[in-house]
Amino acid sequence: MDDDGEPGTVPEAGNDPGFELEPPKPTPMGRNFYLVMALIGFLLFLIVFFNIPATRASAATTLMTTNWTLNVYADPIGVLVPVLNGTPVTAQFNRGDTVTGSSGCNRYFATYTVKEYALTIDSPGSTKMYCGGPGVMEQETAYLSTLTNASAIRIHGSDLNVYDTAGKMILVYVPAA
Repeated sequence: MDDDGEPGTVPEAGNDPGFELEPPKPTPMGRNFYLVMALIGFLLFLIVFFNIPATRASAATTLMTTNWTLNVYADPIGVLVPVLNGTPVTAQFNRGDTVTGSSGCNRYFATYTVKEYALTIDSPGSTKMYCGGPGVMEQETAYLSTLTNASAIRIHGSDLNVYDTAGKMILVYVPAA
């Protein structure tokens, strides 16, 4: 019986000053919840910062499906220098394991192998034209010899970074416009 004396009725929350609804008390997160969240965070860290094997295939695929324009290269003493204006240096890594392109003046070609992040490029052959602009032939010679020092690649954003065996960056390509 309620306060009104009617049997079987329940007072409504808004009508009875002595009746208050309490919000449910939050339950503390268990140890398993935090363990799962830590594991997810760790896996995301590995994927983003270490480019684990699940993303390795994309580096080789990006290498072969993008036409590249050289942005900077290592000169004979190892200093990264920008490509001369008006002398586009390009690279196209074909599926048949050949790389072709322009070395600023001449066309070049070479065979290459790529496995995960490892890259090797054999000595390139090229056409034999002479270009008389200042520094053009020196840039071409430096570029072609630097190609054979390639040891590893990384795709960083949209750039293709090429490293030598010591881990020093020697070539930086951007996608061709």
